[in-house]
Amino acid sequence: MAAPPVTMLAAVLRGRDDLRLEERPRPVAGPGELVLRVHQCGVCGSDLRTFTRGPSARYAVPVVLGHEFVGTVIEVGAVGDAAAAIPTGARVTVAPAIPCGACEACRRGSDNLCAELLDFGINIDGGLAEYVRIPARSVAAGAVVVVADDLSDDAAILGEPIGTCLRGLRRGSVTARSIVVIIGDGPIGLTHAVVARELGARRVLCVGHNAARLAVIGRAGAETLVVDAGTDEAGAILAALGTRADTVVAAVPDPRALEAAVRVIRDGGSVVAFGGLAGDPTIQLDGNRLHYGEWTLVGSFNCTTAEFREAIDLAGRLDPRRFEATRFPIHRIADAFLAAAGRTVLKAVVTMEPPP
Repeated sequence: MAAPPVTMLAAVLRGRDDLRLEERPRPVAGPGELVLRVHQCGVCGSDLRTFTRGPSARYAVPVVLGHEFVGTVIEVGAVGDAAAAIPTGARVTVAPAIPCGACEACRRGSDNLCAELLDFGINIDGGLAEYVRIPARSVAAGAVVVVADDLSDDAAILGEPIGTCLRGLRRGSVTARSIVVIIGDGPIGLTHAVVARELGARRVLCVGHNAARLAVIGRAGAETLVVDAGTDEAGAILAALGTRADTVVAAVPDPRALEAAVRVIRDGGSVVAFGGLAGDPTIQLDGNRLHYGEWTLVGSFNCTTAEFREAIDLAGRLDPRRFEATRFPIHRIADAFLAAAGRTVLKAVVTMEPPP
């Protein structure tokens, strides 16, 4: 086997609207670490928000973006039993968040809330590159999942979006026979719809402004509702449902989505705040409805390592074509981000193909 190159192409975020394709040294595996040759990496909504609005204080700029990746192990660090258990040549995917394993949150099983969390594409280099280094802490946490031969790369990169939606829907108490409303017509809205169906929800209504995107979600098995800007969204949802919802997921970064959600939830139902809010995150709630109606408002952030592994199993039962990804080779990284930000594609996936 030929030796891997000493440099690589990587999509490096340097600031707002400043994403550059750069040649960088290829990472080398330290003790207990792995290096992967990346096959492909999805562009997440958080990648897009960071690109268009600028990185928050959590970002170690400049940083290679990307956390939805799959690749082949090309190098295993010389020390570390966990790393040694993953052989060179294995095809793997990796949970995006790396917990410390020692803080209070980790000890109670909520490692997604780790006080010392590391995240690919945020404070360590991610997978929008030809190669990515997997820290020993990630390997030791069991965050590296060897992909079964019958699981495609297209399915393997769905682990993070499926895992986060699985967590959110469970926190929203979705079960068989639930009526679920999802506010948001992006790739996360689509993923929520697919996963809600897998959990047995009897009705899933996805609400948004983009008719073309909602058509994709409709083909994945959900009811859809197109609302125009300025429409009374809650009123339109109630009219479309003919009843109130058991669970409402606010899957867009807009406080108004949460305010609409609490107007359509049934007594005893659950509202899920999924994703960070842009601008002023303040929301107005009717405290009497909360008290007398006994509905529940919960947040949902990321997924645990265990949920990520569960999501990979679930991905194997789903047809990745339902997610209608559009592929861009890495030398067209700018096109991928512009298309996703401009909503001309539902899901952008970057492949590590060399330029023609």
